[in-house]
Amino acid sequence: MREGFGPGLYWNKLSKKDCERLARESDVPLWLRVYFAAQWRLNQIGHAEFQSGELAGLLAKKGDKPLAEGSVSNAVARAKEKGLINNESNARCLVLSHHHARTERGSQSCSQHNARVWRG
Repeated sequence: MREGFGPGLYWNKLSKKDCERLARESDVPLWLRVYFAAQWRLNQIGHAEFQSGELAGLLAKKGDKPLAEGSVSNAVARAKEKGLINNESNARCLVLSHHHARTERGSQSCSQHNARVWRG
């Protein structure tokens, strides 16, 4: 089944494993690593949840201490400025637009944003 954004506009598929690798890659700019972390953890409603401090640890260089809260906030803000994640994103939950990415796996809720898939 082919899903798309509209006539002539179709989806790409991304490897979640490769997104995880790129999110952890210290040679990649932090704002782009935030985007890859969102793609890696994406759930069925477009949210990517992290435990408190988890994103800071993920973005740290190998063997280094987790990034400071300000550095994580700046990386999230830059990813927002670039249009890679939605404005409601924060260090506990990165949100992608539904017109940008979808997945068939993962949860259908977000405890950080108190969001659930609507079943009508």
